[in-house]
Amino acid sequence: MTTKKVNLKLVGVAILPALAVSIAVILIGKAAGFPETVAERVSQTLFFPVFLAGCTAWRQRFDRVA
Repeated sequence: MTTKKVNLKLVGVAILPALAVSIAVILIGKAAGFPETVAERVSQTLFFPVFLAGCTAWRQRFDRVA
């Protein structure tokens, strides 16, 4: 049961930087004058790698604590 709780915490914490990068890309894209579809596509493309990197980094931290 504790493994599932740690995994949910891991996903919850790792999704925050991915959302922040996605929002920042959209805002910067709009400010730079790119079409909205381009900014959204780049944002969607970057979301998954940033999420996986966050999962990897936080998993290492959770493993050291546990």
